[in-house]
Amino acid sequence: MSREKGFTLLEVIIAVAIAGMAFSAFILLSGKTAETTTISLKTTLSTVAAHNAIDEAIYMGKNKNDEREDILNYEIELKQDFEELMGYRIVKVQAGTEDTGMVVELYEAR
Repeated sequence: MSREKGFTLLEVIIAVAIAGMAFSAFILLSGKTAETTTISLKTTLSTVAAHNAIDEAIYMGKNKNDEREDILNYEIELKQDFEELMGYRIVKVQAGTEDTGMVVELYEAR
């Protein structure tokens, strides 16, 4: 009695199911990576805008409260506040995008 070499239907179905699960896991991971990259970019751009606003407030006397800056086609919203605390002038700047909210808060004391 000779047995033919090859795969049974059950073996093929199991192999396709395993490959499908691996592929779907890869697709989900790729989507999360792209989302995380976008959030990191928006946080970095918000940080740059906040640092620029603090520098302009301290060295140039400009007020950036409730202004929006366009950086790399992302609109960054800025909120700026001044306080006096124990003889120091505190500059507080919050920055973020509309969809992430205020993700950066920086302080500078002079």
